Amino acid sequence: MSENALFTRFQQRLTTLGGECHYAHNLDEAAHIIADHPALAQHQLVTPPGFSEYQPWGAILEPLFSMGVRMRVAGSVAAIADAAAGLSQAVLAVAETGSVMIAENSLEARSVSMLVLTHFVLVSEHDLVAMLDDVGERLQQLTKAGPEQRHYISLITGPSRTSDIERVLTIGVQGPRALCVIIVGV
Repeated sequence: MSENALFTRFQQRLTTLGGECHYAHNLDEAAHIIADHPALAQHQLVTPPGFSEYQPWGAILEPLFSMGVRMRVAGSVAAIADAAAGLSQAVLAVAETGSVMIAENSLEARSVSMLVLTHFVLVSEHDLVAMLDDVGERLQQLTKAGPEQRHYISLITGPSRTSDIERVLTIGVQGPRALCVIIVGV
C-alpha cells in the first residue's frame, strides 16, 4: 500500500474516532498546524523533558517559538495535569486502527500524552504502518534490554473515552479530550 493510501486510511480511521489528522510536508508546516490550532489560543504547549534533543522532532520548537507559541518543559505530573496542550512524538502510527504508539522512558514524558487536554503527536510518514500486526516487531525492539529500550509504551487510539458513567459515552474523562496527529514527510 502506498504512503498516500496509508495516510488516507489512517486519517479516516482517526477522524471516525473523534481525532484530527493532518499531513505536513515538513516541520515548518507542522508548526503552523499546531500554532494555528484553537487549543493554543493564549495557552502554553507542554513538551516532554529533552524534546529539543529528539531527532528530527526537536527542530519544531524554534518555528513554534517564532510564531509566538509559549512552551514549557513538563515538570511534575501534577504540573502537567489539565495543561491546555502537549506535544509528543510517536514511534509509529497504525492505519488500520488510527492509533499512534508512544514510547518514552520518563514518567513526565508519558504524562504529557495522558494528562493534557489537547495532545499533539508528530509521526514520520515513514513510520506509518498498515496493520496492527506490524507493531509486533517494533514493540520487540523497544522492549529489548539495551540503549533503545523504552519503559513506557502506549498505543493511543483517538481522544480518551469511557462509558463507565451511567453507560454514556464521555470524552476526555481519563485523558486528553482532543488528539491531533500530524504525519510529517521528514
